[in-house]
Amino acid sequence: MAANQPGTIRFAPKGRILVASITTPAPEDVATPFTAAWKELGYVSPDGCELTPSVDSQPVEVWQSATPVKYVVNAASCQLKFTLMQFDSDATAIYFGSDWVPAKKTDGTTIPGVFVLDLASTPELAEKAIAVEWGDVNSTSRLIIPRGMVSEREGLKLTRTNAQSLGVTFEALDSNGRLGFILTNASGISAAA
Repeated sequence: MAANQPGTIRFAPKGRILVASITTPAPEDVATPFTAAWKELGYVSPDGCELTPSVDSQPVEVWQSATPVKYVVNAASCQLKFTLMQFDSDATAIYFGSDWVPAKKTDGTTIPGVFVLDLASTPELAEKAIAVEWGDVNSTSRLIIPRGMVSEREGLKLTRTNAQSLGVTFEALDSNGRLGFILTNASGISAAA
């Protein structure tokens, strides 16, 4: 059993979420900066980012025992939930699953300073790579999901007194046998013997 180690209690007062194309390599450590191909999604609500890994398993029961003798994995997932607070090109592209383009008149000429984001009746499901970086004064951690997509969107409320927020759920997809990985330089973490 591990000894009481208050230095291993973690908080995440700083953090950020970045997206890129699924072909974009991620840094291999926590010190290397992300390349310009990774777009930071800006402010996130005070709730931060919720990471939920899950495994759905099924017991294997046998005649000779009242207790299962084994479990079989039916499904595995890794899900991120967060609320973007900036209504800009990168955040809205993730939320709506579409990109802004210059608006055009019926004669095909561009309307200066006006942009349009089409909401398709049969949308294409865009795959993205996503990275979540968090830490405190003593450590930095990064979750990298090389391939995934937005699986749910919260309603966008337009009110007089509340900021517009873009709540999304991002679901990891299989990427060569893994859903993602976490890198950290936090104390108290060591390789299994």
